[in-house]
Amino acid sequence: MKIKHDLQMQPRAAANIALMHGLFTVAFFFVSFIFLWSTKVMAADSEASLADSGKFTLLWSGGHDWGSREISFDGNRRFYYAIGDTLRSDTQTGVGAFQLDLQNADLEEAKTAANILCDKSIQKDDFKTTDSPAIFSVTCFEGGVPVTKKGILQAIPDDLRGKLFVITSRLSDKAYLEGRRLTKLDFTPYKVEYRDGKFIVSVRFINSGSRWIKFATPDQWQGTTWGGRLGIGAINKIGANGVNESVKGSWGFALGGQTLINRDEFSGGVVILNPGESKILKFQTIPDNKASKGEYEFSGVAFMNIECEGGGAALSGLVVLGPIKTRITIDRDYPSTPEERQQWEATHRASMSSRPVKSGETFAEDGLYRAAGMSFSANQRSLQVKPFKAGDLATTENVKMLMDGGNGLNINGPVQWMWEATAPTPIKQYSFDMIDDTRQFCAAGSTCPRSGRWLARTLTERLSADEAYRYDFTRIVTLRRGDAMPAGDGNTDWEWVGA
Repeated sequence: MKIKHDLQMQPRAAANIALMHGLFTVAFFFVSFIFLWSTKVMAADSEASLADSGKFTLLWSGGHDWGSREISFDGNRRFYYAIGDTLRSDTQTGVGAFQLDLQNADLEEAKTAANILCDKSIQKDDFKTTDSPAIFSVTCFEGGVPVTKKGILQAIPDDLRGKLFVITSRLSDKAYLEGRRLTKLDFTPYKVEYRDGKFIVSVRFINSGSRWIKFATPDQWQGTTWGGRLGIGAINKIGANGVNESVKGSWGFALGGQTLINRDEFSGGVVILNPGESKILKFQTIPDNKASKGEYEFSGVAFMNIECEGGGAALSGLVVLGPIKTRITIDRDYPSTPEERQQWEATHRASMSSRPVKSGETFAEDGLYRAAGMSFSANQRSLQVKPFKAGDLATTENVKMLMDGGNGLNINGPVQWMWEATAPTPIKQYSFDMIDDTRQFCAAGSTCPRSGRWLARTLTERLSADEAYRYDFTRIVTLRRGDAMPAGDGNTDWEWVGA
């Protein structure tokens, strides 16, 4: 079937996709309700015919968070398998619908599955329903009359359900591998580039089925499971000998809702994939984490709403795609510049704000941390920041530090620690020289190494190895990297107190 020209040109197509998704969801739960009701009575359907005998359908709803799945057999030879969620699968990718004509032992197994569903004890009497029921229907031949029965898969007794799923799982896997691809949508991480000071991340969507597929461009997605989410990330680093080294918190890119730099290639904000077609989508974005250059194996995830020719319950509305994994080489670290470090610190500070290190707990990572009061003093924050290393233990003793906005008053009590920024970092191992934009202290009159707030301090005395400072709260300045630090006498320098 050809795609109608108006699908390609209609400016409201993206909104229509979202609307149809909502309508499908309402319809699905309505159908589920009907199935729930009919389970109690296992009602006969007078419309069933002799030709329908042995026909069955199994349908799993993913609810609001996951994709759906459908298995059916026409009672003759045709087996149908549709999968709308492969995120947690080790053997399948993307989403799709597959058709397999059964023969010999496979055909006999499908008929056995129908007989299991027709068993008189197929439903438990004491079963309690769930929010997202898995449902079935089957046409049985009883007393010379075809009867359609409906029920809930979770209510099938364990022994019968085990026998049923051994058959349907094997036939589903075979349909996926050997069956005709009616619908098949995949995506794969494609390329990560650094261009003109920006990261450009590309993914490829692939239609290897025999029907058209369309969806709204991901820059319109909301970045949520329900509203659409797209992201890729490294799961392994390829070592010198080609051996995979597992990585955590390395390269990762959130793409849903980000700038799509080739948006003009998709009329009306809709991606349309004809059978056998693939398209590359290019996003301008920033990495989620600190990461080092090298060759990596990338994975990803796509929670999205699609429309496809022929429809089908499992492929209408929300689907969840596990990707085709691929190797990508990235030739630079992140962050590599002061601007990138400042950018990463702002993102990381926000993500760490809900994960304070409490007294007695272990610091998970290096950094400059700000003390925050506990319980009734929870709104109090220290003016200064303090360096900790991963593995350090947060004290259980009272902490005394200058209070932010306290004009010389102190926090003095139990605290928790909030990650603020990168701690002073040597330019190389064992060096006493620090990377400029990680420095915590700076001489008066020199060039500002780090953007943010600086507090003037004056050395007042030296007692053995200890040094005491007097802080001037009238001299808190906000500067950008590269500005000139304010002047001072020979005993005055500046302390960085936060972004």
